[in-house]
Amino acid sequence: MTRTAEIQYLTLCFTTKGDDIMYNTLFTAFMDTLNREGKIVYDYRTNTPYNVIFRRNTTKNSFKDFITIFYPVDSNIHTGELITYSDTTYLVINKETAENGVYYKSDMLQINTTLTRFKNNEELVLPVYSSDVNSALINAGEIISMQDGNVEMLTEDNDLLNSADEFYSIGQYWEINNLIHKNNILYIYSKVTAQPQNHTLTVTINANDTYIKGDSVKLTATAKYGDMEINNADIIWSIDNSSIATINTDGTLNCIAEGNVIITATWVSQNVSAEKSITVGKPIQYTISINADDSYTVSDTPTLTATTKQDGTEVTGQTITWASSDSSIATIDSTGKVNCIAVGSVTFTATWTEHNVSATKDITVKAKAPPLTATITSSDDKFTVKISGYPKTFTGHFWNGTVEDTSVEPDWSFTPPSGFENDVTCTYNGLTVSITAARVDDPNCGIIGTYCTLTLQDKDHTTSVSQQIKIVSLMG
Repeated sequence: MTRTAEIQYLTLCFTTKGDDIMYNTLFTAFMDTLNREGKIVYDYRTNTPYNVIFRRNTTKNSFKDFITIFYPVDSNIHTGELITYSDTTYLVINKETAENGVYYKSDMLQINTTLTRFKNNEELVLPVYSSDVNSALINAGEIISMQDGNVEMLTEDNDLLNSADEFYSIGQYWEINNLIHKNNILYIYSKVTAQPQNHTLTVTINANDTYIKGDSVKLTATAKYGDMEINNADIIWSIDNSSIATINTDGTLNCIAEGNVIITATWVSQNVSAEKSITVGKPIQYTISINADDSYTVSDTPTLTATTKQDGTEVTGQTITWASSDSSIATIDSTGKVNCIAVGSVTFTATWTEHNVSATKDITVKAKAPPLTATITSSDDKFTVKISGYPKTFTGHFWNGTVEDTSVEPDWSFTPPSGFENDVTCTYNGLTVSITAARVDDPNCGIIGTYCTLTLQDKDHTTSVSQQIKIVSLMG
C-alpha cells in the first residue's frame, strides 16, 4: 500500500460527530494537519500502518529522542506498543484521554539498544529503551521507583523474561534484578556482571579450503553463545571478489573463476563476524574412452573395456555402467560383454559413475561370413607332371562361399615321391607353384607312376586342401 493510499484509508476510518461546530472545526484543522504533516508509522510486530503527527515535547527534553505523537481516535495505538518509522523504533509510554473526541496524544521513547537472551539454543532479541536509573528518577516523574540495579530498560510487556535470566546488551553481559509489569510496559532492572568464560559470542564458517571452478555449494555458519549453538541466528554473507565467486543470501557459493576469495559471515544482531579464505581451482578433467573394434560379426561375443583418466592420468578400479542403443542388434551386460545378435549399427555407451562422464562407440555388426575353402587348379586341368625337365604350373584359390578371396595369404607345402626327392622339385610364387620332374632316359627307373603331394593352407591354418600329382612319361 502506498503512503497516499494508507492516509486515505486511515482517514476513511475516522468518523465525525455530526453537527457539533466546535468538534467539526477541530476535526477539520486536525485532519488538515494530518494530511499535510502526517507520517505513516507501523506496528513493530504486526506491521499495521498508522497515520500520526510528530511533535518534539520540549517539556520532557531531558529524555533524548522523546517524541509526542497525535493520531485519530480510531487508531489502535496503545501504551506499551512498539512503533517503527524510517528504520527507527519507538516505545509508546502513555496514551492521554481524547477529551476532544478528535485525537489521542502519546509520548514515545526512541529505542536505543537491544536486549538479547540466549536460551534453549535460540536467540531472543528485544528492542528496549535503556537509561541510567538515577537520571531517570530525577527527570521523569512517571517512571516507577528504582529497584535494585544499575540500569533501567523499558520495552513492550511480555512473558519472555524472568528474574533469573541473564542477557547480552550494549556489549555487556547482564543479570536481571527485577521485572515490573505496569501499563503494558515491562520495566527491566539489571546490572552488569562479569562475563563468564563460556559466554563468548562466536561465528564459524563451515566450508572447505578449496573448491573447483563451476562448483555450487551451500555453506553454513555456526553461531554460538559460549558452548550453546544458536539455531535462529541471522547470518549475512558477503565476499570480497565477486569476479571469482559469488555467494547468495542463503550461503550458496558459486565458483566462477580460478583465484582466491575471502568469505565473511556476520551474525547481524551481535555484530560478530567470521572470515574464511577459499581457493577456487582449475576444474579436474575426467575422461573415459571405450576400447573396441569398429565392427563385429553376428554371434560374436567380445568383452569391451573402458579407460578412465583424471587430468590425463589413467585411474583404475572405477565403476563403469554400460548401455546399448539397440538391443535387437547387440546387447551389453554390466561387465561389458557384448552379444552380437543381428546385422546393423549400434552405439555402446560407457559411463564413469563416480563423475558422471560418458563415452560412446559406434559398432557395425556384419553378417557371419561363410567358411573359407581352398582349391588347387592345373594349367592343363591335369594333375600330372611329365618327366621332361619342364615345370608344370598349379594355382591355389581361396573361397568365401562362391566369391574368391585373393587377399588370403597362402601357405604351401610339397612332398615329393619317396626315393625321388632330388628328381621332383617345387617352387612357390604367391598363389602359384611350379613342379618340375627331371628327365630320365630309363623308362624302367621307377619314377613313372609315382605321386607327389601339393598342400595349400591359409596363413592361420583354418583351411587346407591337398592334391596328389602323378609323375608320367613324356607320352602321358
